Amino acid sequence: MAEFVNWDEEAVNYQRVFKTAGKNEYNIKLLDFLCSRLGLRPGIRVIDIGCGVGKYGTYFADMGCDVTLTDISGEMLRHARENMQLYSSPCTFLQCDFNDVSPKNESFSPPFELAVSTMSPAVHDVNTVKKMSAITNGFCFVSRFTDWEQPIRDEYYRLSGTAPEHSMNSDALKQDVERLVGFIKEAGFSPAVKIEDYSWTDVRSPREAAARFAHCESGAEFDRALETVKELCSPEGDFVDTVNTKVAWIYWKS
Repeated sequence: MAEFVNWDEEAVNYQRVFKTAGKNEYNIKLLDFLCSRLGLRPGIRVIDIGCGVGKYGTYFADMGCDVTLTDISGEMLRHARENMQLYSSPCTFLQCDFNDVSPKNESFSPPFELAVSTMSPAVHDVNTVKKMSAITNGFCFVSRFTDWEQPIRDEYYRLSGTAPEHSMNSDALKQDVERLVGFIKEAGFSPAVKIEDYSWTDVRSPREAAARFAHCESGAEFDRALETVKELCSPEGDFVDTVNTKVAWIYWKS
């Protein structure tokens, strides 16, 4: 399992990225793949397990799919409901821990033609793989980071003498992908894996970046974070945090 994350606290940052970043090259590439290889098309039932603020749910709804969004976090789903209001496609929201929810839950019937779980720890072992497959009569798709480089963030932690709360070690990420592929095989399926590049840039003001690192907006800890952040700002005065990753797309027919 992934390190503990307070997803309710993280929801505001996910929503900020959703509102400011828009659909990028990676998202378009993934949607094209789901359409061309895994049967995504208007009118089908799609479930996003660990949906976050509903980014992919909005893409599916925009296509005219019948969308179900699940997440363990009430705050993530609150934002997801807000984001889905622009679309007239049917949408169901279910707050649950995918470890514990029954595959016979009424929200999972009839079966989905496509189930996805993008960058979420919700599907993480044999039992959750079997559950995802049991509620799907088409394809299952899970994505995981397999490499991660974030040089400006890493330099912040070096200069400040602190460590990130959640590490993204590439060796550990690769091992996580290998374990998940093993769980899918153990569950009786034949997974395929496709590796894709994914990069993005998060631009924040110095105060916004310092608040993100310090988890507060004032006080001594914030002031120390702000001092370090200012050393790393661009000539324009922004904190420009670029992330370069590789992502494993793991998919199988249920």
